[in-house]
Amino acid sequence: QYDLYCGQTSACRSPDDQEWGRGARPVINVSWQEAQAYVTWLAARTGHPYRLPSDAEWEYAHRAGTTTRYPWGNEVGRARANCEGFGSIWDGDKTAPSGRFEANAFGLHDTAGNVIEWVADCLHDRSADAPSDGSPIEKPGCGKRVIRGGAWSFPPHEVRSANRWRDFPSRRSDDTGFRVALDLE
Repeated sequence: QYDLYCGQTSACRSPDDQEWGRGARPVINVSWQEAQAYVTWLAARTGHPYRLPSDAEWEYAHRAGTTTRYPWGNEVGRARANCEGFGSIWDGDKTAPSGRFEANAFGLHDTAGNVIEWVADCLHDRSADAPSDGSPIEKPGCGKRVIRGGAWSFPPHEVRSANRWRDFPSRRSDDTGFRVALDLE
């Protein structure tokens, strides 16, 4: 899907897939700025309100009604997600095709591990600063953006539900992608 976007707009460069293949694998090597441009293009092309999820929305969707360290419980377990040391064939090596691990209670796959995902929010230090309606935190001149979920290259304790990372919006990496949200009426 991201390649289609790149083929239809001059504002996009097709990201390196590290020779892992595209197909069912998540897009990688995209910056927050590129992810934001994609969802803006997708919304305009389809007429539907696609966007990056807020930090609060991402965590709500990831937890799927749980209050545990991981969406599946408090223990790491084996082969629950694609990250270093979970025991999958992709651990610490590369991304896995999407949907290879059990979905959470909301039916979402790969919210823990595989790729760390950009969200809409500007970096914030305290959850108490977040809007009560779940919308993203924006700040003038935002220097760093929030990324969530851990990645294939992260150890298990770093893919827990509450983990939050940050980086410059121009950062690209083979462990970073994004998830698309759609506002429903």
